[in-house]
Amino acid sequence: MNSYTLLSVKGDKKKLNIKKKCFENKIVYIKDIQLRQSTKIILENRNIISYEEIKSFLFPSLSNLYNPFLLKDMDIAVDRIIRAISKKERIFVVGDYDTDGVTSTSLLLKFFQELGIDAYFYIPKRDNGYGLSLDAIKRAIEYKAKLLITVDNGITSLNEVEFAKTVGIDVIVTDHHEPQDELPKAYAVVNPKRKDSKFPFRELSGVGVAFNLVMALRNKLRSMNFFDTNNQPNLKKYLDLVALGTLADIVPLLDENRICVKFGLSNEGPSCVGLESLKKVSGINGSLTSRNVGFSIAPRINAAGRLYDASIVVDMFMKDNKEEAEEIANRLDEINKERRRLQTQIVSEIEKDIENVNDSVIVASKKGWHRGVIGIAASTISYKYSKPTIIISEMDGLSVGSGRSASNIDLFSCVLETSDILERFGGHKMAVGITIKNELIDTFRDKINEIVEERYGEQESIGGYDVDCETSLNIFDRSFLEELSKLEPYGPSNEEPLFLVRHALIKDKTMILNKYPKYLVSDGDVSIWMVAFEQGINLDVGYVYDIVFTAKMNNNYMSFTIKDAFLSKLRG
Repeated sequence: MNSYTLLSVKGDKKKLNIKKKCFENKIVYIKDIQLRQSTKIILENRNIISYEEIKSFLFPSLSNLYNPFLLKDMDIAVDRIIRAISKKERIFVVGDYDTDGVTSTSLLLKFFQELGIDAYFYIPKRDNGYGLSLDAIKRAIEYKAKLLITVDNGITSLNEVEFAKTVGIDVIVTDHHEPQDELPKAYAVVNPKRKDSKFPFRELSGVGVAFNLVMALRNKLRSMNFFDTNNQPNLKKYLDLVALGTLADIVPLLDENRICVKFGLSNEGPSCVGLESLKKVSGINGSLTSRNVGFSIAPRINAAGRLYDASIVVDMFMKDNKEEAEEIANRLDEINKERRRLQTQIVSEIEKDIENVNDSVIVASKKGWHRGVIGIAASTISYKYSKPTIIISEMDGLSVGSGRSASNIDLFSCVLETSDILERFGGHKMAVGITIKNELIDTFRDKINEIVEERYGEQESIGGYDVDCETSLNIFDRSFLEELSKLEPYGPSNEEPLFLVRHALIKDKTMILNKYPKYLVSDGDVSIWMVAFEQGINLDVGYVYDIVFTAKMNNNYMSFTIKDAFLSKLRG
């Protein structure tokens, strides 16, 4: 790998990590698999090398899902749910207010509904805090539930689990967040990140864990001949919900996550009219993609939890009536518009203050910033500046912060080292949440920067691009881009491939929708039109640049997008 630090046309330094070079694209064979040379290189960059690895990656199969009973305590959890079914006990599901949490909740409820199980749910409001709470347990008592199941939360709820036990409620914790040294003393704790877990894949989303629970439960019920007199649920139809939660929670799109997302996005029909209504209000026709989930569907779902009450999303997913579902979807669209307005305001205020800041971690705080929006604002800043970003909403006494990581920086483990100055914290590698006293914010800013700089070094804290191939434009044709589409869906650990063309001449420029510049880029042999959607990419005709770009098929057309550019020299 060759690395260079260059000045981007956006005005900041960026590091180019160039993994391989590929100036021809001949066909190669890995046993019976035919690939272009560049595709093989991209797979190698992702450490997908052997025939078996390539085959399972390019042609995933539901038969490759792991045995859910490999998850620690899964057998105990399943037996307790079956006892609840046999005794006709009420089950209470406690979820979370983000997309992962509401899809996990909806998945369990829909599965229980098919089994004829009496179940209800609780989604906390953001102001009430994350996870299992005393209020949730109170609701479970009112519902006369004997069994409470958490989804996408509960791994740190030691006191709340103890309280539930004192009032006669058994708790099954299903979660995917990092456990602390002590686990809650629940009836069962199902989490692939448990130190004693034998499950082969640690990086499931919350809804991924919930899906393993329903797989295990269906398997056990089938072995008991339960479905001789009851309809057996088809779990494949629920994979669109699994795909939504997995994509939205920014977990690695590898292994079991990739399988579930791949099949979930290609579901011929949605699992519920609520999802169809949400697609309609989002302007999505046809199958879902990772991009429209990330930029259209998930933001509308998350907006409810950020500004209102995410319970309405579960209500929408559970609706059978199309008109009622569409009414909620339209409401989500309106809430999302307000979220965008607040987010733009926060990002604008932050950018005024960080223009000349060279910190490795951007930590911004202010009173009045809506605590429900700081997470998505942190994601925007982190992406734009290629740096971990933590945004703190200052309040009286204790303030709340939300962070998003960048590059290969494990933000959760860095925040863990600051735990002595935090009241609470949680999350995973790419996203964290903190609660901190106001007077310690500056101390936290200094300490988190010191930790990141010491652990990763100055060069790692400089944002940049991992370029799969330095190449020439003549390798790009329709068949290659169609082959590249087999690498989708893209996401963490399987990012969209990046290409670099050096000394490319800008021969012409036009505008799309009077908003996005489109450039005719030539490497001397081939000329290709490329679009720049991101702000700050302004290239001059007649100048020569090193250009980082993506390439894909879009609505049956070859599409090229400029991600960044670096001035090479004047023409001639």
